Amino acid sequence: LRIKALAELAKAGKQDEVIRDGEAVIKLYPDYVEAANAYEFIAEAHVAKGQKKEAAAVLDRYLKNGGRNPETLKRLAKLQEEMGDKKAAAVTLQRVNYIYPVNDEELHRRLGDLWLAQQNYAGAIREFRAVLAGGTTDPAAAHFNIARAYVAAKQNGKAEDHLLQALESAPGFRPAQKLLLEIEDQKEKR
Repeated sequence: LRIKALAELAKAGKQDEVIRDGEAVIKLYPDYVEAANAYEFIAEAHVAKGQKKEAAAVLDRYLKNGGRNPETLKRLAKLQEEMGDKKAAAVTLQRVNYIYPVNDEELHRRLGDLWLAQQNYAGAIREFRAVLAGGTTDPAAAHFNIARAYVAAKQNGKAEDHLLQALESAPGFRPAQKLLLEIEDQKEKR
């Protein structure tokens, strides 16, 4: 009954009331993290008010209370990333991988980029390979991303292989051409 009322408030755009009443619902049912839960309603209300930090905090509580909805967790990761907490965003996306292992190209690409930025090269390579293995519609970009991770990991031989595969898929792919030339220049300087 309270969740239904919360949904009505959200539908009416009464953000402050959603936040207030939603917190009361959470106090009564903190472990309710299934469909139409108060955490998600409150987070959406905070986002509507431009309060990303508060929305992320609510979704983090959702996660800690057992929330497992992949879309909700991806929203949390996006908020964490927007607030500059890339490490937390990567951990959240990794959790989505464990909870719901499905071919989600965007998730794997985002997680690969986050791992690469954090110098977790093995993680980045694994995630970019998952994009490729999932049958992406852009194999050139997938091979290029794998190559970027290999270059960062100082495994230029493997990077070259993936760059050549990227160029085989898309011969005019400039970023792959440029990275391949950079690797060749490094070889000549040795």
